[in-house]
Amino acid sequence: MIRLTKKAVLMGCLLLPLATQAAQLSEAEFKAQAKQKAMQLGKTLKQNLQQAVKAGGLPNGVQVCKDIAPAIAAQLSTDGWQVGRTALKVRNPQNRADSWEKSSLMAMVKGLEEGLEPGALATVHVDEAAGKYRFMAPIMTGGLCLNCHGASLAEPVKEAINQQYPDDEATGFAAGDLRGAFTVTYQAGE
Repeated sequence: MIRLTKKAVLMGCLLLPLATQAAQLSEAEFKAQAKQKAMQLGKTLKQNLQQAVKAGGLPNGVQVCKDIAPAIAAQLSTDGWQVGRTALKVRNPQNRADSWEKSSLMAMVKGLEEGLEPGALATVHVDEAAGKYRFMAPIMTGGLCLNCHGASLAEPVKEAINQQYPDDEATGFAAGDLRGAFTVTYQAGE
């Protein structure tokens, strides 16, 4: 039989809030790392797009998104991390949102309609029992995006999109629209 002294019980009571705080720090640490991975994907993709467009025009940008974006995401997807992009209207069907991502994207749209800043729209979901952490950060439509995702596309860009993505849904956006989101998952033990 284990006997606990008053001191042991008191120490346990004092450590319980620290354990809770440690779990919160763990979530905060996950969010910081996930945000960093999302930003790295976005920054690297944008750099590659700009270089491709400069070297060979906008149709080259379509090829970069098709080939280079998944390679960048794969490089970042190690040690239990999965990094990618998703949207409500996808160009690549492999990026289609799952149910959690879809509800998060819809919440982001609603937040923007209510006047929230894009930086306030990041979403975190923690399933402690499964050891699974999820994070999403919005991708806003900017000037470079409009060349391939806007309402009015140049004919060579349309041709490149139709050739690479015959079932494309991802056009018709305006500057400042929610284009999609970076999605990051961490599964403990993988």
